[in-house]
Amino acid sequence: MLCRLVLYLATMVTLGGLACQTEAAPRAVQPTLLDEAFQAAQWGFLSSAGSALHQTSQRLAAGDDALAKALQQRQVLADQVETAEAALARLGTDDAGNARAEFTRLAGDITQLNTRVAALDADISRDFPDFDQKARPRPLSVPDVQSHLEPDEALLFVYSGERRSFIWLVTPELATWHRLSLGTPELSDSVAAIRQSLQAGATLRGAEAMDDDFSAEAIPAFDRVNAWLLYAELIFPIEPYLADIKHIYTVVDGPLSGLPLSLLVTDIQIKGEDNDPEALRNTGWLFQRHALTTLPSVESLALVTRAAPAPGADQLAFLGFGDPVFSGAVSNTSDGQFFRSGGADLDSIRALAPLPNTRREINRLADVLGRDRSAIHLGADASEHAVRAAPMNRADVIAFATHGLLSGELRGLAEPALVLTPPDKIEPGNDGLLTSSEIASMSFTADWVVLSACNTAGSDGRPDAEGLSGLARAFLLAGARSLLVSHWPVRDDAAARLTTDTFTALSAAPGTRRKSEALQQAMQTLMQDESDPSLAHPAAWAPFVVVGHGGY
Repeated sequence: MLCRLVLYLATMVTLGGLACQTEAAPRAVQPTLLDEAFQAAQWGFLSSAGSALHQTSQRLAAGDDALAKALQQRQVLADQVETAEAALARLGTDDAGNARAEFTRLAGDITQLNTRVAALDADISRDFPDFDQKARPRPLSVPDVQSHLEPDEALLFVYSGERRSFIWLVTPELATWHRLSLGTPELSDSVAAIRQSLQAGATLRGAEAMDDDFSAEAIPAFDRVNAWLLYAELIFPIEPYLADIKHIYTVVDGPLSGLPLSLLVTDIQIKGEDNDPEALRNTGWLFQRHALTTLPSVESLALVTRAAPAPGADQLAFLGFGDPVFSGAVSNTSDGQFFRSGGADLDSIRALAPLPNTRREINRLADVLGRDRSAIHLGADASEHAVRAAPMNRADVIAFATHGLLSGELRGLAEPALVLTPPDKIEPGNDGLLTSSEIASMSFTADWVVLSACNTAGSDGRPDAEGLSGLARAFLLAGARSLLVSHWPVRDDAAARLTTDTFTALSAAPGTRRKSEALQQAMQTLMQDESDPSLAHPAAWAPFVVVGHGGY
């Protein structure tokens, strides 16, 4: 499939502008070529997340013996295909006759194995359609995407390669594309430079808010030049097609997955100093032009735009977990060893920094959404046991205000996890870490899940990073329709205002304002607050993104 992707993209590059726009293409073949390349790029995009999706899929099937057995059989066959293909690649040519015979044998084996895999896939698709749709995504065509868009919506899809990157824009009326001369190394450098200036303006999630006595000179500089250059490469060439677009679904991979596109600078002339709060407030940002929603893949647009299930009679408006009990002996999560001898290390979990301000955040959300229809779990009650006992499948909004841990950055942690109050001793299903596989095995009907914790949105911008964090993917697989998640450690006061102001904006205009537009308004309000100059910095107002369904 990746070979087909290279072929399609190479053909499009050769044709240049001839394949740019479906409604005005001078030759009838060009819309088809654009669509084929669009779908081929999705296959390449999906393969980057194949390992994580496979792990989640296997755990999703743990409660269904028949499905688990079918998936196990498929994995065995897939491994045999991989082994045979590797042997074919290593085949020597010392003895031409023997080599030719072995080549023929291996090729025949691969064909037979692939036939068995296809038959098993057909059985899984027939017998387990819901699992097949959620855990084994397939590309959408351009017309498929257009059928799921409102008149003022668009989908932006970025596929980054080693030497160049490709961008597709699909609106209800047209589809267009362009390519960048930037590959993953150059994009990684740009994202790293921008994130560096964000780190200077942020505090750890568990720390207290920044000092109140800020002056303009104390504000860290934000790299607006790199933020504009990235906008000029990614968005400016397609901006003419976005004149009437209010809401954009974005699908990005690699380095770009570590940066919310909302903070890209749209001003050609950048005025003032990068550390001047007034200059930052007067800068043009992409989020001010378009409300933005992140998708884990193009095909997920079909899932998130489905009609929401009707709420039950005993539906909760809000279910919240926050302020878990930690001692604060470890100030940075990267200092901890969270697993020993295959199990969670309770002492390291207990030593995490406490989060006292998350108690206020959960209480404020309950007040906004309806205290009489809310259930909140704070302090010692914010435990994994409480999560499993809570009515997760009948709450409109669920919030976790706690530490978030990503796999790979911590010793012994094989998958992302939310940290809750650790128990006195480890019990089955209660070790203080709610992992992505445990989340994926749950059932949610929530319209919103708020993950007000560190790095719950995506990666740190590394070229080989996952496009969307395992935590976010797990909640979507479990049935959550929309997520509100953060890209970096969020200062407590800003996090509380962004989350509560988003839901206040929605409550003030029910059914008439998109979720992404409510976050857009909350970001603008926070940035323009002159009582605290530091709030003008994108580190304060830009960490959160809407993932999933960002519409009404």
